[in-house]
Amino acid sequence: MKKLMIIDGSSLLFRAFFALPPLKSALGTPTNAVYGFLTMLIKLYEEIKPDYIAVAFDKGRQTFRTEMYSEYKGNRPDAPEDLRPQFSLIQDVLKALGICVIEEEGYEGDDILGSLSKKFGSSDLAVQIITGDRDNLQLVTDYSHVFLTKKGISDMLEVTLDNMAELYGYGPEKVIEMKALMGDSSDNIPGVFVASSLTEVPVMQIAKKAMPMIGFFLVALLLITFIPAISIGIL
Repeated sequence: MKKLMIIDGSSLLFRAFFALPPLKSALGTPTNAVYGFLTMLIKLYEEIKPDYIAVAFDKGRQTFRTEMYSEYKGNRPDAPEDLRPQFSLIQDVLKALGICVIEEEGYEGDDILGSLSKKFGSSDLAVQIITGDRDNLQLVTDYSHVFLTKKGISDMLEVTLDNMAELYGYGPEKVIEMKALMGDSSDNIPGVFVASSLTEVPVMQIAKKAMPMIGFFLVALLLITFIPAISIGIL
C-alpha cells in the first residue's frame, strides 16, 4: 500500500521554533524553526517512507470560524518576530525540494489535512497525518493515522483506531462532542460548565448549553471536505 504523509506545517514550525535555540544565517535571517522543521521532516521521511508528501499551512487569521465566532483564537498573541520570516522561508525550501505546499484563503491548515485525508485515504493509500493538534484525532480511520508531536522535535505518538480509545477514552467519532463539552482554551472556545456531580445539573440543560459549540465543531468538520479541489499529484 502506498503512503501519503500530510504535515501540519504551521504546528510543526511553531514547535521547532520553541524547541531550538536562536539560529541565524550569515545574512542575519532567523533559521532555527526552519532547521528544526527540516530535521523532523527527514526523520519522518526515513521512518514512514511516504510515496507522497504535502505540507499544509494556515493562511491568515480570518477564516469561516471567525465569522461564526468572532472570539475564536482571540486570546493568541502574535507570532514572535524571529518566527514570522521563517514561514515564507520554509515554504520556499519545501517547494525547492519538490514538496507540495498548500494554503487556502479562509481556511486553516487543519481543514487541508482533513480534506486530503478524506479525499485520498483508502485501502490503496494510507494517510499519515503529522500534527500537534488533537482536534485532528477526529480524522483517524482504518486508512488514516495521526502522529501527534509530544516533546521537542523528535518524540511522536501514533494514534490509530486500535489504540485511540485506550489512550483517550473515546474514539474519533466522539472528538467533536468532547471538544464542545470541554472547550479549548488554546482556541479561546468556552466549554460547558458542569457541576461536581452530574446529578446536580439536569441532562437536558447540559445538552442545551452544549449544542451551539457542538454545532461549531460539527460545521468545522463538515467544511473540511468542501475546500476547492486540491491536487498533490496523486490523481
